[in-house]
Amino acid sequence: MEKINNVMDLMNVLDTIEYGWMDIDKNVYINTEKGFKKKYVLSRPEDVLEKKVGNNFDQVELERSLFKNLDLKFSTYFMVYYDAKKLFTHTFLVYEEQEKFYWLEHAWDQSKGIHEYLSLYDLLKEVKERFKKYNKIKFMDEDYLCIYKYKKPKAHIGLKDFYKHCENGENVLI
Repeated sequence: MEKINNVMDLMNVLDTIEYGWMDIDKNVYINTEKGFKKKYVLSRPEDVLEKKVGNNFDQVELERSLFKNLDLKFSTYFMVYYDAKKLFTHTFLVYEEQEKFYWLEHAWDQSKGIHEYLSLYDLLKEVKERFKKYNKIKFMDEDYLCIYKYKKPKAHIGLKDFYKHCENGENVLI
């Protein structure tokens, strides 16, 4: 793998990753949610790089591992909307540089890129609005939307354990 010297190098690495997921046996699934709830396990960054596939959970963990080589403060966030019919989620990485906040997004095609904000509040508010639009949530009851700042989870945990890990993070109010 090429050396990561800056955030643009990191984005170039991410651009080699296709959106999808792997199961415990490293079987790759692209463009399907079939079996996801039962078979998905959080991939190790090395596996994402090797197989060139990962969903937003996997890609954020790859980003976390690559960011450690950069001298930038960063955090990871889990956004979840508890709808009675469906659970909507997204993870993303935020970093700080020169007193500004940046949302690094690779998994959402229509939001892919590095987005700059003057405050963390403005950043999270924007991600929330895009989350609502992306998931086509017309009437969002904000009491059921939560944002958690979470630390590195164990690799190869299942979906429910990943959610539980993130929900045990710091609840962020906006």
